[in-house]
Amino acid sequence: MHAACENRLSDLLPLLPHRFSEEELVQAVSTLIGRPIYVEARDMRGNFACGLRERYSDREVISFEIHTSPLHRSQIICHELAHILCGHKGSISYADIPSDEELADMIDWSVLGISARTSYEEQDEQEAELMASLIVQRMYRATVMPAQRPAAADERWNAMFT
Repeated sequence: MHAACENRLSDLLPLLPHRFSEEELVQAVSTLIGRPIYVEARDMRGNFACGLRERYSDREVISFEIHTSPLHRSQIICHELAHILCGHKGSISYADIPSDEELADMIDWSVLGISARTSYEEQDEQEAELMASLIVQRMYRATVMPAQRPAAADERWNAMFT
């Protein structure tokens, strides 16, 4: 699983600068998959998950708990991005929910799949969490380590003096 996650990252990393932000990461994944990705904060206290990914035919929407720490927020966003990069369809589908009139009015039927971590028992969740940890590690390691292949002038100076 670790090797598969590293392989997927090798496709993504060339699209990112040495030091990259969450926004740059989201944009790079969006470019890689050819669909926009929207990230939004939601009050999810009391819900079953602290992060959520909704998969549509034309876009991805990632939601995270608004009342969490910056590091946890990064882990949540990277976890949901990892689901996208791994091609996970989602563990929850509206098609699996029995419909009645009241429920049918509440459902956005354009959602193709939903990922919401409630445990780490499923392989998709383990893979997404491992990949998220690898991404976050690179985000933070890059803030203190010089680029291995410095491209920009400031990266070359930093590499030379580090």
